[in-house]
Amino acid sequence: MTVKGKTELVYVPIKNLSVIWAQSQRPYNEKWSKQIAAEFDPDKFDPPVITKPNGVGYYHIVEGQHRVSGAKMAFGESEQLLCRMVDAEDPARAAEIWLGINSGRKAIKPVQRFEVSVTAGRQPETEINGLVKRMGYRISQYKTDHSIAAVSSLIEVHRKFGIMMLKATLLTLDKTWAGDPAAFSGELIKGYAMFINEFHSQMDHKRLHEVIAKAYTPNKLVAAGRLYAEQNSTPVIEGISETIRSKYNYKIKEEQHRLKRK
Repeated sequence: MTVKGKTELVYVPIKNLSVIWAQSQRPYNEKWSKQIAAEFDPDKFDPPVITKPNGVGYYHIVEGQHRVSGAKMAFGESEQLLCRMVDAEDPARAAEIWLGINSGRKAIKPVQRFEVSVTAGRQPETEINGLVKRMGYRISQYKTDHSIAAVSSLIEVHRKFGIMMLKATLLTLDKTWAGDPAAFSGELIKGYAMFINEFHSQMDHKRLHEVIAKAYTPNKLVAAGRLYAEQNSTPVIEGISETIRSKYNYKIKEEQHRLKRK
């Protein structure tokens, strides 16, 4: 059966279905698959979306890897599944289809959406990912050294201030607390971006790195910013920005060297 020219409904043995391009969708969750297997109802089973077979007979699962895995657990790999086969021949197209299918469905974790958007070649994710990699960091939902999980904040800063200001923000955070994943929380990224956007041409960058690193850990700076925000009824990122400015100005006697808001 052909639908709209490029989509076919076909029966395919489960053993021939595989996630060939893992970067084109969310990571596999075995617990989710086991739940599908335990509660399997054929009348509620949506056909997985797959690509045409590759040269050795395997179909990439564009969408529905957990349904396929659940069916395999319930019925074995020789069972045939009704699938919707689409015309996708590379990871980018598979990723783009996955993103479209999942819009409005079960919430996708921001990092997962970001990573699949990079595979699809979308902007600004691709540009941001390139910057992060060049700095020796990586996008990851796991908070390990040299990782950044706050992708929504990266995108927001990129949208508000541009890639160069995002770069200046990330470099400043790196020079202040090198490698510490806590330094790249969403609040710190946005708070620092606000501060640097306003004062980057006036400040001594070396002094900024030194006085903040000496006075605060990343978490303590966020706590100080939140306290300022509560006391002054301002957003937290403004509280962080003002806390940075206050600490930078501390002990600077020459008025002309102090950072002042316009």
